[in-house]
Amino acid sequence: MSQLLISHVEIPAANVDKASKFYKDVFNWDFKPFGKGYLLYNNHNGIMVGIRQVDKVTTGDTTVFHVNVDDIENILANTNSSGGSTKRAKTVIPAMGWYALITDPDGNTIGLYQKN
Repeated sequence: MSQLLISHVEIPAANVDKASKFYKDVFNWDFKPFGKGYLLYNNHNGIMVGIRQVDKVTTGDTTVFHVNVDDIENILANTNSSGGSTKRAKTVIPAMGWYALITDPDGNTIGLYQKN
C-alpha cells in the first residue's frame, strides 16, 4: 500500500488567477500553468494541487481529492464490484503516471493516482 494517502487535490475556480493568488498568499503554493485552464502546484514530495477553470463553481462541482494507489485497475475492479462505478477509466498523465475517477454509491467522485 502507498505510504501517502492523498496525492492530488483539485479545486474548481471561476477565476484561476484570483484563486492562484489566494493559495499563494495563504499557503505559499506557487502554481504553474499545466494546460488549458489548469494550474498546478507540485511540492515534489508526492503532493500536488490543481486549480481547474470552470464557468461557475456550483454545488456538486467541488474539490476532488485523489488517493495514491499501487494498482488503479485493481481499485476500479473493486469499485465496480462493490456498488460504485468508474467515472473515468485509467488515463495517462505524461511523465507522472495515471489517474482515474470513481463514483461511490452515493455519487461522490473520488480520484485515484498511480505513479509511473
